[in-house]
Amino acid sequence: MVTYVKRHTNFTRAEFLDYWQTKHAPKVAPLAVYFNITRYQQIQVGGMVLPTAAGSTTPNSTVPVEFDGIAMFLYKSADVLTAMLSHPYYLEVIAPDEAVFIDKSAFGNGMVATWIGTNIEVTENGLDVWEGNSTYGGYYQRLFNSYL
Repeated sequence: MVTYVKRHTNFTRAEFLDYWQTKHAPKVAPLAVYFNITRYQQIQVGGMVLPTAAGSTTPNSTVPVEFDGIAMFLYKSADVLTAMLSHPYYLEVIAPDEAVFIDKSAFGNGMVATWIGTNIEVTENGLDVWEGNSTYGGYYQRLFNSYL
């Protein structure tokens, strides 16, 4: 899942990014580990995006909206995410914290564009972990090596 996040109006972008990284992330980490979320990543970037609801493949509007960061969650199944978002710790600790720094009045409760898809690992920790056709992959590895 990749979601574009809109900061609360009480925060500057710098304050939002600092809070998200230093205050919110440590609250999310134990829950993500408990549910074996394989990656929770914050991408500190801002810009404009077409508002898109989670699970949709088309935007809800043709008018771009501002976002202030991108969150990425990788997990084995949608059931894992559903369980995590309904866990008492999420409901009592994380959700109230989100209301502090995320603009919940914005489209998608501040998650102004969200896409849910299938994760295909290609590299991890500097290693090729692609699980496709080994003949095809081997051909391109040899081709790449010829450039070294």
